[in-house]
Amino acid sequence: MDEVAESLPCGVIVIDTHSEIKWANPFTEDLLGYGPGELTGRRIDELLTLASRLYFQTHIYPLFTLGTFANELYLNLLTRRRSTVPVLLNAGRREQGGEALISLSFIPVYQRREYEQELLSAKRAAEDALLRNDELLRLQDELRRHQLELDQQMSVLRQRNEELEEFGKVIAHDLQEPLRKLHVFAGLLLEEPDGALSSTGIMAVGGVRNASQRLRQLVLDLQSYFTLANAVVGKKPVNLGEIVEKLATQFRTGEVQIQLGPLPQIVGNPEELTILFRHLLDNAVKFRKPEQAAEVVVEGTVVGRNQFRFTPDKYHYVDYARIVISDNGIGFDNHRREEIFAILKKLHTQTPGLGLGLALARKIVERHNGQIAAESELGRGTRITVWLPVE
Repeated sequence: MDEVAESLPCGVIVIDTHSEIKWANPFTEDLLGYGPGELTGRRIDELLTLASRLYFQTHIYPLFTLGTFANELYLNLLTRRRSTVPVLLNAGRREQGGEALISLSFIPVYQRREYEQELLSAKRAAEDALLRNDELLRLQDELRRHQLELDQQMSVLRQRNEELEEFGKVIAHDLQEPLRKLHVFAGLLLEEPDGALSSTGIMAVGGVRNASQRLRQLVLDLQSYFTLANAVVGKKPVNLGEIVEKLATQFRTGEVQIQLGPLPQIVGNPEELTILFRHLLDNAVKFRKPEQAAEVVVEGTVVGRNQFRFTPDKYHYVDYARIVISDNGIGFDNHRREEIFAILKKLHTQTPGLGLGLALARKIVERHNGQIAAESELGRGTRITVWLPVE
């Protein structure tokens, strides 16, 4: 029987209850790289990987103490060179000469492990293919839904553009001519000989003339605003630093200091971008504190931002130029930071202007697929941030 055990084409190890190896057959010794009898007296722990050692101590060894068998256990043995051998192991307990012994028999399972990996890979591939098919169907439905929504939005947009064109025609012709005549007639009355009008009449006619002039300017600004909305954006490489530097020279005085940092180059419409930064600098200078020099700082950098602003769960990050214009002016209540971009909205009614500057600025930024935001605090200045796509 000993000769049969030694010639078995599988590994056999006999250990005692203290995990000491009492005997190992030649197959085991050859498999693990040990000479005859070298495994005897060693602990079984020396032949197990750390994970297998923990599994052996916590799950397998308690079975032996209860006198039960363990079948088809998957463990990793270590060779003398510390390489790993995956094995499938059976174990049982027996009594011999009054001593409890545990017999371990095992076979290497290199190919079985490969087969299992192939089966798992095939299963994952099938699941992925099914998932991709379901995902494709879902995306097709979502695409059709978005196309329908886009068509509806384009229909509404076309209708609004037509209304804006009609409104622009009304502003350009039907309103301008009566206002022009009102301004001219008021001027003729003021040129009458002394005594033709009473002092009250002169004051009234002067008020009519000033009001008509202001209204004419308002109509012209509105016409520019709505004309810009329908114009095509002609884009080319633009050096923002050069644009802002030229504008800054127009605003700098003894009471106005403008500090410029490096600004990036983008692709945009140079005329519209000039209008944009003229209005932003004008506001920074206009709303300064009385009897205090205006200090304006313009800084720029390139940051990554998501192109999808209104589509949920869609992400595509591209480079944006972030331009920050900060001042030490009178500021405003930060809760009203959205109001300042509304058309004809003025937070400070006593200041010059019609309330179209920042509305026009936002229109230009949006035409360049960018964003604009404001932060402020009463008495502590304002910070305007503009994001414009680099390309």
